[in-house]
Amino acid sequence: MTNLQKRISSGLVLLILLSLVVSSVRIIPDVAIYILALLTLFLSYEYSRFFNTKSVSILFLFVILLSFLLPIKLYFWLVILGCLIWLSLFIRILLYDNPSMSNAEIFFAGYLMIVPSLISGIIIFDAYAKLLILILIAVSFADSSAYFFGKRYGNKILLKNTSPGKTLEGLIGAGISTPIFLGLISGLVDIKLSDAIIFGLVITPVSFIGDVSFSFIKRSANIKDSSNLIPGHGGFIDLLDGSVASLPFFALLLMNFPENF
Repeated sequence: MTNLQKRISSGLVLLILLSLVVSSVRIIPDVAIYILALLTLFLSYEYSRFFNTKSVSILFLFVILLSFLLPIKLYFWLVILGCLIWLSLFIRILLYDNPSMSNAEIFFAGYLMIVPSLISGIIIFDAYAKLLILILIAVSFADSSAYFFGKRYGNKILLKNTSPGKTLEGLIGAGISTPIFLGLISGLVDIKLSDAIIFGLVITPVSFIGDVSFSFIKRSANIKDSSNLIPGHGGFIDLLDGSVASLPFFALLLMNFPENF
């Protein structure tokens, strides 16, 4: 099985699991929250491996656990902070392409990536559960298509120090094929054709931000993969980096413009 086939298979398995979670809500109303919380713990554990001292890793996990006690009134601001950390880190990568984050920077960036994404996942699920599945489908397809086009046609490396495997051709290929793919399946996921195409155009660059941002952090920590649990990807962070980045942006849109969803 090629690496591309492993990526596609892993994405399909995750999609099936999420679909089962969504469909089981009628039986167990809070199952999605429990699954999202469990997934957050997996992501946090993998992220804790990025620190070069065990004490900092334990502190990070402890702070993540404390976040489950945060009052709901802070959710909106944490989602905003989540969007800002992704954008600011991406701008830093574009300007410098020099993975050299300190432990403190990795700590605070990780917190503002993981916790707001958990909150965003809950917000999206409560308001429009189908959007969670759509995000996962779109990100998985964008990731696989970028990998395919990059391997087959890639020549221009975008960020040689942060993510030397990412090429301009791969990004363009994903940017074109993802909206087309979502348009073709728009009837299956019950959304308008125009909305599916716009969604594909938006989520491809957002997914790219998540991918290269986590690559930047991992290279700062001298780690290639977050773990080896997911064939073809590495760990949960490697598989879900684009989805983790996308959730806060769509949650923010959902909170401010609910009539558009």
